[in-house]
Amino acid sequence: MEKEYLYYNQERLEYPLDESIEVVTSMEDISGEYLISNVDMQDTQKYAPEINFYIQNTQDSISEQIRNIKRLYDIRASGYDLAQDLDFEVQVGNKVLVVSNKDEEALNQELSEAGFITISLTPEMITDVNGHIGDLHVSLLKDGEELELQTDQIIWFDAPSFAMKQSGTIDPNILGLEKTLKKIKSNDGVYKYKNFIKYDAKICQYHERRVEICGKCAEVCPTVAILKVDESKHLEFSHVDCHGCGGCISVCPSGALDYSQMPRVAFKEITSFYTDKIALITPAKMDLENLHVKLPEGVLPLGIEGEKFLHEAHLMNLLQTSGNPVVFYTDFISKGTGDVIRIINEIFKRKYNKQAIFTCKNQEELEIALTSLQPIPECKYGFNEEGMAKREIFSARLSHLVGEDNLGKITTGEHVHYGNITINQDNCTLCLSCVGACNVRALTAHPEDNTLRFNPSICTNCGYCEVTCPEKDCLSVIKDELSLEPNYFKQNVMAHDEIFKCIECGVGFATVKSVTRIANMMTPIFGNDELKIKTLYCCANCKPKVMLKAHFDERSAQ
Repeated sequence: MEKEYLYYNQERLEYPLDESIEVVTSMEDISGEYLISNVDMQDTQKYAPEINFYIQNTQDSISEQIRNIKRLYDIRASGYDLAQDLDFEVQVGNKVLVVSNKDEEALNQELSEAGFITISLTPEMITDVNGHIGDLHVSLLKDGEELELQTDQIIWFDAPSFAMKQSGTIDPNILGLEKTLKKIKSNDGVYKYKNFIKYDAKICQYHERRVEICGKCAEVCPTVAILKVDESKHLEFSHVDCHGCGGCISVCPSGALDYSQMPRVAFKEITSFYTDKIALITPAKMDLENLHVKLPEGVLPLGIEGEKFLHEAHLMNLLQTSGNPVVFYTDFISKGTGDVIRIINEIFKRKYNKQAIFTCKNQEELEIALTSLQPIPECKYGFNEEGMAKREIFSARLSHLVGEDNLGKITTGEHVHYGNITINQDNCTLCLSCVGACNVRALTAHPEDNTLRFNPSICTNCGYCEVTCPEKDCLSVIKDELSLEPNYFKQNVMAHDEIFKCIECGVGFATVKSVTRIANMMTPIFGNDELKIKTLYCCANCKPKVMLKAHFDERSAQ
């Protein structure tokens, strides 16, 4: 059969691998293209460094290693099959701007010999940079005159943050001069990129709202990949400028953003491979080739691309599927993921008195964590997540964990918000403006019993319902408070009223409170006009009938 998995090593393993994996000991034996490989080569769609890392470090039995190596290939294949990213490219010419306070003659010479046209400027001359790789526009001052320079790429020593936000700007003091030159040369001709972000405007907490309620994604973006258009309250995405880090996804309160390379549906599928295993999450940027630690039995790497996209639904899924703690090996924790890890660890401490997620930024911390792991089989829980939003998934999982216990309240963070609301029933007329303002279905109307209900656990704590409510001292938002008790995960009745029936036809058309409120406002205005006052208690169909009847009765009497 045709094989999509390649395992290359000059020395053969002491045991056989699954028949779906082609094993070669010489590069000359490699023919065709492969889907997944343990070596980084041009003819492979996905490089999986975690395979070699597992083989070199695991303490699993031989039989378990054979199964797990196949499992690691299948995990990568599932991620590839379910990814929703697309390939794009932009043309890149041979113009390179070198920005430095020093004479970079040697660098310019090497670039020139490689076929590039270079120009050198000092940092003080440049006032702004716009555009993207292949079409960068540099604003500068020269002899008091404002000028604009177009270039394809920029090499900027000690580049300021505004310059690094655009794709195509490289700082050799960060990347290293050798790698900088290699990257500049590899970009020449065409620059390939992907759409790392999926966006659902329907549940976005910024999209087309009258006031700015949320904009965290744009705030945490290290580039200009996400921009807020304040006039229309729309988000604009520049995929060519996106690094694919995923930081915007972990802070998105509603789940309007998803990671195209590993969308939630893919992550859900991948977690099934970690049942009764301990997941060791290893982002692509971490060097596994030079990492040597003993992996206890049952520890299985989980290779991901971006390191910042993981949020509460991801991690709770992994914990409740595996029944084990999660180890996250990364030298950087994003703002959103950091808040989530703190919250989940506090929840598991209160419920099970165990640590759920271990974060390790270096080998020493990883070695300590791997000796501190305690299974958590009592947390296991599975259900069908299809069609559910991020908040709904986390709510269902957390509700099962809490059960009938009352574990108190947890203060959420600056970047991940949970909360509650209070409603003064005396002032609420059930106008349902708040329901229309809530696009995550936390606030819902129930005509069957004339109630307004609220599920705190799926509320994004945005506060738009409070802004929208027309009544004074009626609705208030409680910020950053996650309650670990059963009612927090239910639809709670916040307000109730009786239906007022039209005094003419008897059909219900509004709540008693709303009719009374309007009548109290308009009666003084209508003065002694009993007819107009009467219409305040009529439905929309009967109002004109009452007015017309009075008109004709008056004409007949004349």
